Amino acid sequence: PQGARVWIPDCAEVWRVAEITRGYKEGDAVLHLCLEDGSVLAYPIEFQLPPLCNPDCLSGADDLVALSYLHEPAVLHS
Repeated sequence: PQGARVWIPDCAEVWRVAEITRGYKEGDAVLHLCLEDGSVLAYPIEFQLPPLCNPDCLSGADDLVALSYLHEPAVLHS
């Protein structure tokens, strides 16, 4: 959904946070994103959508079981 935050792969930082700026419908070829630095990106969707970010209140959680979404970028961020 528009406004949701996702993790996208990055060469230098491994994973970067981006916000979805336009609604997504099944079958869309790109996801419209805004990166934390304000730059816009049309992220191509090949096989699956990028993983969702956990809420800010869970950022840096000591107990990974507390995370809403448990995937590689969330674990590395925590």
